[in-house]
Amino acid sequence: MEETDDKRWPHWARDFTQALSHAFGRQTPSQDHDVAGQATPEGQSGQSAAPRLGARFAAAVDAARPRVTTTLDIDVLSQRLMASDDPLSDLGLVVADIRSRQRDGEGGGEGQIIVPSSAQDALPPSNLEVFLADALDDAGLLAPDVAMPSVGVVRPHTSHLFYLRVNDPELSYAAKLKVLRIEAALNAALLASTFFDDADDVPAGELVRFRQRIAASVTSQIPTIADGLPTREEERPNGEWAVRKGISTGIEHFQVPYRLQASFRTNVADGNVAIVIDLTQPSVMPAHVWVDGMGIVPATPEMRRRAATDYNLRIGILLAACAFRCSSLIQHVWVAGTIDTPQSHDCYYSVCFDREGFSKIPLTGTFDPVATYRDFDTSLDEKDGQLSPVRQGFSLEGEQFCPTRRYETVELSTRVLADPFAAALGASRVNQLGIVEESKRVEVASQIARRLSSSTEENVRAIMELAGKDDDATVREAARRCVGKLIDGTLPENDPQTIQDEFVNGDALFEAVEKSKELLAQKDTAGALSCVLGALEPVEQAHTYEDTPMVEWRAFGSYVDRVLYNRLLWDGSHETRIAPDAYLEAQLVASVAALAEGRLPQATERARRAVELAPLSIHSRLQLAQCLDADGRTDDAMVEVGHLLELAHDPEGVGLGYFRMASYEWNRQDIRAARACYQRALSFMPGIATQMASQLSAIVLQLQGTATSSEPLSEEQVRAALAARDIAIAPTEKVTDAFFEGMRASLDAEIFPVAREFMTILGLMTHDDVYYGMLRSIEDEPDR
Repeated sequence: MEETDDKRWPHWARDFTQALSHAFGRQTPSQDHDVAGQATPEGQSGQSAAPRLGARFAAAVDAARPRVTTTLDIDVLSQRLMASDDPLSDLGLVVADIRSRQRDGEGGGEGQIIVPSSAQDALPPSNLEVFLADALDDAGLLAPDVAMPSVGVVRPHTSHLFYLRVNDPELSYAAKLKVLRIEAALNAALLASTFFDDADDVPAGELVRFRQRIAASVTSQIPTIADGLPTREEERPNGEWAVRKGISTGIEHFQVPYRLQASFRTNVADGNVAIVIDLTQPSVMPAHVWVDGMGIVPATPEMRRRAATDYNLRIGILLAACAFRCSSLIQHVWVAGTIDTPQSHDCYYSVCFDREGFSKIPLTGTFDPVATYRDFDTSLDEKDGQLSPVRQGFSLEGEQFCPTRRYETVELSTRVLADPFAAALGASRVNQLGIVEESKRVEVASQIARRLSSSTEENVRAIMELAGKDDDATVREAARRCVGKLIDGTLPENDPQTIQDEFVNGDALFEAVEKSKELLAQKDTAGALSCVLGALEPVEQAHTYEDTPMVEWRAFGSYVDRVLYNRLLWDGSHETRIAPDAYLEAQLVASVAALAEGRLPQATERARRAVELAPLSIHSRLQLAQCLDADGRTDDAMVEVGHLLELAHDPEGVGLGYFRMASYEWNRQDIRAARACYQRALSFMPGIATQMASQLSAIVLQLQGTATSSEPLSEEQVRAALAARDIAIAPTEKVTDAFFEGMRASLDAEIFPVAREFMTILGLMTHDDVYYGMLRSIEDEPDR
């Protein structure tokens, strides 16, 4: 599946480094902008700007003479921490080593804690190393005041900053703050090493001042909101997909000194975006600061509060700028900053930025964030640099951000789709994406529930008035069934939920399937088979769900299945109607029971009928393959699993498909193909490893003592092994193309029940934080 294309955002890292120059008093000539939005010095046509600030300090070091200190290699440090099972302890050793060599260099130590491996290691630490050690000490790394959780260190491919991932299921608030402080200390050193040409030789005071000024310059990462750069390469740059991806990409890519977490909603059609930011607490701010005329001094609580206020307000402006930049259609961005503690949830600012006014903020220049906020419709209680809680002026779930039209019932919609959406979804109308057969009964049952009383006569009248003459035959049948049971007393009139359940799923087939599954669980396969076949008999005698030259009956497990069916399998010559889930389940239960009873032809027939009904159903395909394999038709079984892989589009389908194919290849003694299938299955479903344990152990044992390596196959070897056996590389290109086109269209057309399922699968397939951010931006279905 596709991965986030971070090459679309190359301007951020470069712009941020350049934009910091104003904070250090370094002026550049008047500038033009290249096609990517990157500022370039006049007359240099995209060449690098004047030497970075770090060159001033690097020039003081004679490269021809040996170094008098060690250096801090951030990449080496990060690799060590990422590979560690206990990175906090490793960081403690790093700090101890720096302090030991620092004392030796000052002549006051009694020897190093860590024995040097070379003369280089015995040198005093560099300024950057001491800066890192100071920041980690200030963060409380070595302080035993809080029980710390198990953490893992990662550097996401988006921001490349340090991120401390907590592994424990529970985390105290004090430990959370310490984790954030340690993470910020690591990122301070990382950003300094990135900005300065030779950060190891930058004076300590300059490094401390850099940390403060980088926080004051975060908005410089967006030089303008007018260029639409984040969405420029999208097919529909003003659509929901493009704007949500642009905002989510910004949140993940921005290089900021403190962890950035935010939730957002978009309504591009109405020009509205809402963002709620988790603010950085004052206690996370640096414990030492630079003060002109005084140098490095301990930060007072007031200093840290002021620093937090300034930074948090600038972060709000940064994310608003990101939203405005994504599309010229965005006219208003609401931003709120909140803090959650064990005792409270508080909002510290709430603002509505309008595009015209916002465009006047000098994002790459100097501005007062408090005064800037007060130029807009703002709730802000600030006094002497400290913010007090205010009322949040909007809700992320408000109608202006989350219009209820997005969650109209797909199956009951009368909306016609515009051409680009229709082609991508394989449907001319929204209801051609339907999968829920009982949708109309659910709607009517809800109406009935609102009119139910304690009177049987009144309840019967209400049901018949609302459902007795409905155009949907299943609604009329449900009405007659409920009325009959109310009259004979088998349906309690004082239980509205039971009446609703009966109306929606109270037919004989549904009840028989539920009973058959209970019998299967009790190992009564004969009873299960008899029960389900008895319920199927009248349905099949009436040819209720048989295809005709004009109509086909199908069942789908998800809206994604339906879109892919429309795109890849439907020829458009039939009207596709939805068969009840109970009918599909009945076929599968009958197949499972018949197989257990040794009635192979009947088991195969029922499984094949399930595949006809639900051609994208994983379990239908696997059940048919199992029946064929049990009948000695392994080649036919492999063909069915091959069909599954050709249409698979989620981790379960891909993983189970390759797992089943691996067992067939293993039994055929094609060890290389089996290994390739096992590896492919594990890459999509790591949890399936326990089921593979015996097969994998057998493979390793068989390879021992042979010329064949037991090391995992490379990606190229996996693909070659699968190609040699004509096994699909799932998800296939045609499935991937249809998947992404359908996903973008469902989001842009604002068909959110469909879009949410697409985005969920995309997140599971890619594990990409940008896509997970987009998924979280899709609001839940509103209460009706």
